[in-house]
Amino acid sequence: MKRIFIILAFLTIILLTTAVYLNSFSVPFQFDDVKRIVDIRAAQVLDVKEAFQHSKSRPLLYLSFALNFYFGQQDVFGYHLLNLAIHIITSSLVFLLCLSVFRSPGFACPDLKKHGGILALFSALIFALHPLQTQAVTYIWQRGESMAAMFYLLALFLYAKFRLRQIHSPAKKGGMILYAACLISIALSSLTKATASTLPVAILLYEVCFLSKDAKEFKIALRFLAPILIFTIFPLLLAKFDIVESKGVAVRFSSHYAPYYYTKLRVLANALRLIVLPINQRVEYDFAWSTSLGQPISTFYSLIFHLCLIGLAIISFKRRPLVSFVISWFYLTLIGTTILFLDDLFFEHYLYPTLFAFALVVPVATLNLARRMRIDKRWWAAFLIILLAIYSVGTIKRNNVWQTEISLWEDAVRKSPYHARSNYTLGVYYFKARRYDDALRMYRLAMQYKPDYPEAYYRLGEYYFALGDAERSVVNYKKAIEIDPEFFEAHLNLGSVYLYLKRYAEAETYFNNAMRFTDNPDYRKKIAGVLEEIKHHE
Repeated sequence: MKRIFIILAFLTIILLTTAVYLNSFSVPFQFDDVKRIVDIRAAQVLDVKEAFQHSKSRPLLYLSFALNFYFGQQDVFGYHLLNLAIHIITSSLVFLLCLSVFRSPGFACPDLKKHGGILALFSALIFALHPLQTQAVTYIWQRGESMAAMFYLLALFLYAKFRLRQIHSPAKKGGMILYAACLISIALSSLTKATASTLPVAILLYEVCFLSKDAKEFKIALRFLAPILIFTIFPLLLAKFDIVESKGVAVRFSSHYAPYYYTKLRVLANALRLIVLPINQRVEYDFAWSTSLGQPISTFYSLIFHLCLIGLAIISFKRRPLVSFVISWFYLTLIGTTILFLDDLFFEHYLYPTLFAFALVVPVATLNLARRMRIDKRWWAAFLIILLAIYSVGTIKRNNVWQTEISLWEDAVRKSPYHARSNYTLGVYYFKARRYDDALRMYRLAMQYKPDYPEAYYRLGEYYFALGDAERSVVNYKKAIEIDPEFFEAHLNLGSVYLYLKRYAEAETYFNNAMRFTDNPDYRKKIAGVLEEIKHHE
């Protein structure tokens, strides 16, 4: 392939991706950005030890935020610029990886190999411009997803490059450098997010689908695969000792949790629907629980759908390895969020690495269809260009929704009106904008959908204190603490209300409680100062 085409392909990816994300550079810190970036010391101090102490499984992620803070403090432009750069690099890796797929021995279609360059470019652009990617790119905290995927795909590409060199040019030097770089990339992905635990299996999948033509070749490859497969446990061990990041995350297989996994069948089916048809996107998805395989009946249909897909992957393995790879990739990259018991059933950013398989297969499948229907290839290219234009418009529109906290959460409430957290979060931003009546309405809706919601009671305490009703503020803060006895902010604010009321003994009690429930040195220093002040009053 001519070098000029590769250079032009990279320029196309850079220019088009930048164009559709230009309106994301002013998007403010949203959702978890404040508590995970703005309020975290590890995200502000460019120190490896500090980052690793805060998070065993995401130190590289926190170091990247600290780098942003070092150069631009809390100016969101720098954060978005780095997020976009990571996305462009990842999309470029999709291009290179697709070229490797089309050059591999397991891709036995000469006509498609002939068009490998343009197929790879279309794949990269589908990945880059797809509207589902906005949550992993525009939402600053979800840099973890795109950054981990960047190292994930880099490791896969380096392995593919290493093995292709072994197959096509065994005498050529530099192969072991590629292999070593692959191992380093696996480690970097593991230090960014625990989802890297599936990466060794992804490399194994790539080997069996595209590289090893028989058992003999696979045995030869196994000596290189064995060290890679050991890396499966590395991110899991990091996550195990990462108490803060792994809080509330577990694998729970019991009848008590069966509704969660029944519901996941529908969640995965909806994920595939979103990949194919990215409409009605939202920051929060509201799924009614499946109480059994038959309630609702869509749970059973989802199970049949998944079994058919898995069956297709199995029967396609020998004759159509690309089909087998794409289906297996879908389940492999989502296995962590499927098996793990999480409070959140689904977020769009879970699909960031998953979209590689979709991006890979769409140009190939449509070109095959055009060839069988004897449609001129120019019409095929026109179809993909129109598809990319639709994706670009969808991405720009979705980024417009992210422009303010209120626009994002009004969109969430409009699309998921019964989701407690969406209503609650919109209330928080209404309160911040001094739309107090709207804030109260949203808090009450949140508590209607989730009666034992400590954060909602906490916000009501904040609301009533702002309006000068300290007694009702106390009642709501106490209710929040009753539901969650270790609710640091509720103890802290209740102490402040009692201090305002000059009820010093009660203030001292709650400030001492707050001191017990935080390790943040800045908070502890401030609380200690307040406690000294209380002693002076006493």
